[in-house]
Amino acid sequence: MQSDKEEYRSVCDILDKLIVKQIHLMEEKMCSELNIESCINNGSIHLAKSRYIMGQNSVSTSKLPVENSPEFSASTICEGIEEDGLTQFKVAESNAENTVNPLHWFGILVPQNMHKAKNIFQNSINFVVECVNIQVQLIENVKNIVILKKYKSMLNP
Repeated sequence: MQSDKEEYRSVCDILDKLIVKQIHLMEEKMCSELNIESCINNGSIHLAKSRYIMGQNSVSTSKLPVENSPEFSASTICEGIEEDGLTQFKVAESNAENTVNPLHWFGILVPQNMHKAKNIFQNSINFVVECVNIQVQLIENVKNIVILKKYKSMLNP
């Protein structure tokens, strides 16, 4: 059996490792958020180019669905998977029959920039899910740190 000092040291070591892990997770989250921002900016630029090519009224909010529009399902969904006691999310294709291709809202022959924008925005969904998974890990890590700090204060050699 460990002495109180050894146990105190081991708790301190675990806390150090958790805090280093927390810093790495925060860095990963910031990189993921920067990737999201970059994707949204690039996608918006391609939408602007499409609007320039097709005309101001062809690519506008008036083409988007409104409350009276027929209902449709999302083409991409998020599924939760239990891993190591944490729920991690992943992007999956929807099997619903009433999915709609958003490019068709703007006509049949849309510029390549519109296709590029669609692909970029779909890729941004992956970064959003990655960011959410990192956030879940951050929250769990904080809980573990709080628990260990309480335990450490009870040991107090």
